[in-house]
Formats: sequence, structure tokens, C-alpha cells
Amino acid sequence: MSRMTSSPIIVAALVVLTLTMVGASALPLRTQAPGQIAYLDGEGSVWLTDADGGERSQITSREGFTTIAWAPDGRKLALVEGGPLWDELKSLYIVRADGSDLTKVGDGYAPVWSSDSRRISYVTNFTTSEEGSEQELRIFDLEDGSDRVVAKRRWVSGLWPIESLSHSPDDELIAVYVAGLQMEGQLVIVDGEGSTVWQIPDLIYSADSFAWCPDGHYIVYRDSGEPFIGGEDPSLKIVGVETQEVVASLPEAGFCPRWSPDGEKISAFLWREGGAFQVMIVDAQSGELLYRSDQVFGDIWHSRPSWSPDGSRLVFSSSEDGEWDVLVMDEDGTFRSIAKGRYPEAAWCPDGAHLALAVGDQESREVFVVKADGSNLHKVADGRMPRWRPQAVPEPSTRSVCGLPILGSSAALGLVLAGIWASRKGAVS
Repeated sequence: MSRMTSSPIIVAALVVLTLTMVGASALPLRTQAPGQIAYLDGEGSVWLTDADGGERSQITSREGFTTIAWAPDGRKLALVEGGPLWDELKSLYIVRADGSDLTKVGDGYAPVWSSDSRRISYVTNFTTSEEGSEQELRIFDLEDGSDRVVAKRRWVSGLWPIESLSHSPDDELIAVYVAGLQMEGQLVIVDGEGSTVWQIPDLIYSADSFAWCPDGHYIVYRDSGEPFIGGEDPSLKIVGVETQEVVASLPEAGFCPRWSPDGEKISAFLWREGGAFQVMIVDAQSGELLYRSDQVFGDIWHSRPSWSPDGSRLVFSSSEDGEWDVLVMDEDGTFRSIAKGRYPEAAWCPDGAHLALAVGDQESREVFVVKADGSNLHKVADGRMPRWRPQAVPEPSTRSVCGLPILGSSAALGLVLAGIWASRKGAVS
């Protein structure tokens, strides 16, 4: 091959390389920094917005959804249609993040994704019966479309509905929280076949009052006790799931316990006389009290505290005289208010740098984004229940140039260099 013949090949190869690298740089990311947030509008339709509020897209035109749950890979959402647990029957749907393939899974609620995003656990609707009602625990498989009944039974007495499900971190066990007469309920732990591993005998204050350890070997919960009938006083208990033994029991009955991401600490609220609360941090291994805030806070019943992904901060909300504060506690125990508003909801961005907040009346709420240090608070949408899209790797591209798929820049560079080498070899020969 002559030098003049090889030159056009080299030029063409460089053009392909340029187009390929441009294509690779534009690969669609399921989460672009600083992130995307799914939320519900006032009619219960699902929307997606950038964290800066610049771009919004409607995921569902269908209305009436009340629950949003992202798949861990950020590709799909599980949605529950229907009102309060006692008032309406509910339906479970899944939909792609781009709004396509809205599909009804079944009649039920309380969806929980498996860590690989391939399955969803949920429970069928509850109907009141004097004899007690059965509810089914089901697992829907997104790969083969099967909807398997894992267990069908009266949970505890059958007189009260299942309120929530929670997978162990390895997906091997499912914690089923069954509501009670007032607030206290019970926790039943089952395996993947629906067999009971342990029905915890203690009364657990609420569905928000237990948490898995990140390694899945322990749980922490608030035992409400039975002080009115001469039983035990309330306490915070750390128990082994396999041994069913109490590792630590703290008489300071902490509400809303939360395990830190590294599994070393547990946060909770300590009730004080007069209705005030303090933040407490305990050592997860020994149960030793590590920290108790000097500052006291008002009503925390709907605060839903959560650790930042790196475990350096804790966000929660508190109200006093009808005024709500969203507060962040740093590692050194300092507190700062990052936002104010009625009925706040707060959710951490996957990298922990920002929070999404929803504040306002139940029927008219606004979604804001704020940095973890409280700066740059800005509105991004009208709506509620903000849920950050999980961070994930780029999706493969399906675009092509001259009928050939656009590859990543490394692969493209290899092909181009191989072509140049081949052309030069031909020229020499």
C-alpha cells in the first residue's frame, strides 16, 4: 500500500476516533451530578427533576400514587397507588425511569427491592375480619415475570395489618412489622421461603423503631415494655438475629434508632420529662452511651432521622409550638438548622453533599435542595416525597457511526491504532 493510499485511511480512522470519543463522553448516565430526584406532585403523578431544578420530566401521567421506591440500580421505580393503609386498597406498579413500561405488579403495598434490583417483596392488601385476616408475602421477579407467594398466613393475630417490610442487607431475611392496637406492634423475621426465623416477643413501638445492622447479624429496636401490667420498663435493645440473644439493653428507651453506615454506632432519641428529647449515640458493640446532647428538642415523632452515607452527619426534624426545624448534627455534636417548614421530609443525596427536602401542608408542598452545611437552599419543584436517584455506572451506548457501534474511548483507540498499524505494515510490504 502506498503512502498516499494509507493517508486517507489514517484520516478516516482519526475521524472515527473523534466521533467515538465524543459519543463516549456523552454516554447517558442514570445519575448526573449533583443528581436527580423523583417526587410526587399534588395529584400523585411521578416526576423527575435535576437537583438544580433546571429540567423536569413527567414519569407517569397516571395519578394517585402515594409511595416511590427506586431500584438500587436507578433504572426503575416501584410505585404504590392508593391512600392510607386502613382506608383504601392499594396496587403496586413498576415503571422505567424514562416513563416507559408502566406495569401493574399486583394488588398490595410496602415494596422492597432486592439489592440486585431483580426482585420486589411486597404484601397483599389487608381486609378487616373479626376472626383475623390472612395476608400474603409475595416476591415479584422482574426477569421472568413470576409473582411467587412466599407466605400466606395470619401475621401475629391477623387482626392488624402488616405495616412495613425490611430486607436484611444480604437479602436473606425479611423483617415484617405488624401494626398493633395503639402504636406498638410486633416484628416477625422470615427467610426467603416464608418460614419464621424469629417472632420477637417484645412489643416494638412503631415501624420506625427498629433497624438492621449493616452486616445483617443484629437488629436494634425500641421495646415498649409492659410497665402498666407489671412487666419490663421500656428499653433500647440490640439483639443477635441468629442467636436471638440480647447483646445490650439500655434503660434509656431510645426512639427511632438508626445504625450508622459503618455499623459502629446507633443514634436514637431519648425522651425527657415534659415531652422534650435529646439525641443519644451509643456504641453498637457494647451498648455504652457515647454521647447525649445538652440541647433538647421538641416533638420528633415524625422526624425520620437518617445518617449521611459516610456516617459523618445525622439529619432529623423537630417541632415546637407548631414550628418545624430540619436539623443536621455534625460529628462533633454541633447542631444547625438547615431549613424550616411544616411536615418536613429529608433525604440524603447518594454522595452526602446535599439533601432534598419537602415542606408545607399535606396538600400543598414544595421540594427544595440544600447543601449539607445549610447553604444554597433552593426550590426545585412543587411536590412531596423526594427520592434521590441512586448513583450508578453509565449504561452501554447503542449509537453507531457508519453502521458500527460507538464504543468507549479506550476500545476505539485500540481499533484505530490497530488500523493504522495494519496500513503501515501493508505499505512496508
